[in-house]
Amino acid sequence: MTKRGLLIAYLVVAVIDVVGEAADIPALVWVAKPLLMPLLMAWLVVSVRGAGGLDRSLRWLAVGIGFAWIGDLALMGSGDLFFMGGIGGFLAMQVCYLMAFLRIPGLGLVRAWKIAAVPYILIWVGLNLLVSAGVGAMRIPVMVYSAVALAMALAALDLVLRVPRNLGWRVAWGALVFVLSDALIAVTAFGPLTATPPTSALIMATYVIAQAMIVTGTAGSVLARRAIATR
Repeated sequence: MTKRGLLIAYLVVAVIDVVGEAADIPALVWVAKPLLMPLLMAWLVVSVRGAGGLDRSLRWLAVGIGFAWIGDLALMGSGDLFFMGGIGGFLAMQVCYLMAFLRIPGLGLVRAWKIAAVPYILIWVGLNLLVSAGVGAMRIPVMVYSAVALAMALAALDLVLRVPRNLGWRVAWGALVFVLSDALIAVTAFGPLTATPPTSALIMATYVIAQAMIVTGTAGSVLARRAIATR
């Protein structure tokens, strides 16, 4: 299948998954959700085939996609054990994405203008205050997880000056949308929101958009840099 075909397949499966969540049709979710990350992985492999393959940055990205798939599968289960397994998968994914971004060399936006980190720090503080009443014994894990998520988003923002501007911003916004998706999970699990089908649909919609933006933007950035280097 071509890159375009794989992205279309991802979009179709993502819509099925979000509709399944919104309409509370578990069968649709069980069919669609496990296919999301394999389709993105296939897109990544096809994209770099014949264009230099997976370098260190893209290998970290690929491993991150794998951990995201584990997180997806775990969160399809019920109970605390499955929930913690899903969160663990996504924590590992964020670390891998962070490493992927850092492996792209050059001086980035955040390192050039450190004040750009301030809104991200405020987001971290605000989110932890919002869920503080309900986290209980999970306070430290939630603080650590959210710190890693925001560090990943900051590393994505730092790409903006190191890669073609449109691709850098795609990754940066994708990472922020992923933080939004995670924040919705947090305020549903520990905070003021109640878990409902529309809430679950919004979480999945932001998640699938974020993953597509991060993966395509990062791969596109690496390939663009390769093309410039070979001119």
